[in-house]
Amino acid sequence: MKTLSLILIFLGLSILATEIVNDFYKTKIFYASLDPQKNYSPDTLLVNEETRPSSIGSNKTTWIFHGYCKSDKLKIGISIPMNIVSATNFNRNKIPIWRIKNINDKIIYRRMDNKINSPFSYEMRQYWTSQVFMIATVPALFYYLSIRRKTKKKLEKQIP
Repeated sequence: MKTLSLILIFLGLSILATEIVNDFYKTKIFYASLDPQKNYSPDTLLVNEETRPSSIGSNKTTWIFHGYCKSDKLKIGISIPMNIVSATNFNRNKIPIWRIKNINDKIIYRRMDNKINSPFSYEMRQYWTSQVFMIATVPALFYYLSIRRKTKKKLEKQIP
């Protein structure tokens, strides 16, 4: 358990340091996804270039579309799973997307049924898992300190 708590402390502090350097980018995206009606706005990605998935020995199963946003001409790309792109009613020239209002360079694909992924969905895993590790750092630190204190007391009892 001591090793596990040290691993959690290391991961949590590493993620926290990365978030500080990147101005809490993933944290802002996660909290924006908790209330999408307030923090997201619809937009359109006008596609200039598309990259199709490789069918030969690759695990790449997404299309990558590069273009610019209609609202402010932000040049950006987005990856969309192959099963969505192969749908018959998918428009490859104008892709409906969601923009996060307080983060200028982040877009999220808007599904055809106009739903946004849940903040704890598989697609958003990179945002909520970092939060879990940062929060788990505090109890892991307390647990590690209690283990050290217990072993120190045990050593003091053994040595008269």
